[in-house]
Amino acid sequence: DSKNKVLKKGTDYTISYADDRKSVGTHTATIKFKGNYQGSSEKTYTIQPKGTTISTLTGKSKSIQIKWKKQASQTSGYQIQYSTNSKFTKKTTGTVSIKKNTTVSKTVSKLNAAKKYYVRIRTYKEVKVNNKSKNIYSGWSKAKSVTTLK
Repeated sequence: DSKNKVLKKGTDYTISYADDRKSVGTHTATIKFKGNYQGSSEKTYTIQPKGTTISTLTGKSKSIQIKWKKQASQTSGYQIQYSTNSKFTKKTTGTVSIKKNTTVSKTVSKLNAAKKYYVRIRTYKEVKVNNKSKNIYSGWSKAKSVTTLK
């Protein structure tokens, strides 16, 4: 029964890649069938940048100061989200982008006084896809909470 046959690499198919396949970005693998099998298939996959974590979160007067671990390898910058809702719903969430991967702190102001905020961070890498810039993001860090001062 050919439906359950395990194909052998080199004998039944070959895989080739369009580029280095180690850098952050979207890559394509081409599988070419040979021998008793015909045709080819392209599969696209994405390599995300390595994430980061929040090291300290300090509540200040109607603001919060966020410090995080630098992740300069294969990243362009960071994206921070802060929210009064632990689920980061659209209406309660603000987003800040940090365009330098060497920056490791940010103060977010104009917040409500004496209010609990949840904060999370992720890295991003700007890559070119079909001559257009596109950001590829890491996963979000674990959220931490902090309360602003009066």
